[in-house]
Amino acid sequence: MRKLVLLLTAIAATAVAFAASAVAQAPPTITLAIGKPSGGPQGTVTTVRYGQLVKLSGDVSGAPASGEVVDITITPYRGETTIRQARTDSTGEFEFTHRPTIRTSYTARARGGTSAQEPLAFVRPQVTLTPWNKRAGQFIVKMRANAQNASHVVWFQRRINRTRWATVKRVKLRRDLTARFTVRLPSGTRWVRASVPQTPGYLTATSAFVRIR
Repeated sequence: MRKLVLLLTAIAATAVAFAASAVAQAPPTITLAIGKPSGGPQGTVTTVRYGQLVKLSGDVSGAPASGEVVDITITPYRGETTIRQARTDSTGEFEFTHRPTIRTSYTARARGGTSAQEPLAFVRPQVTLTPWNKRAGQFIVKMRANAQNASHVVWFQRRINRTRWATVKRVKLRRDLTARFTVRLPSGTRWVRASVPQTPGYLTATSAFVRIR
């Protein structure tokens, strides 16, 4: 009888130890959010211009002492997936900055756990419009983006009123995403801009307004 009691006790102790080990090895809960490095709200989506930074921040539940490695998976639109690393602080939180060049998604992994969230960074091309010869109606337009994914057509527009713009000219960009062109504008003071249509991987974008007399 005593041997049976001892055997049952040993089995129970083994079961408790196994359950405790399973709990200890359970994947952690990982949160992941995205926003701007300058501050402001963090969420599942943010929008930046080509070349600007985004900030990813998150938390690993039950993280050990500071310094736990968190793998950040970076997946650009039609691009190669890469993995970078961040480290937790003493509270289990971590931060990571990245410069997306096209629409990009992110996930975080640590100790077998994966973030439930997959934040997205939407990207707008950088567009600049510069008068080259105002009297002759000559302009230079430049765009910064991945050439294989961005539009190679830019719409030169003039403002009709506060909310309406009229397209004056369709401008074809060269391979280096620049163009020099001439356009005729009505006499008087006009506000003009360059507008780039949306493409897979990029949102629409416009240049700063330019005042022409």
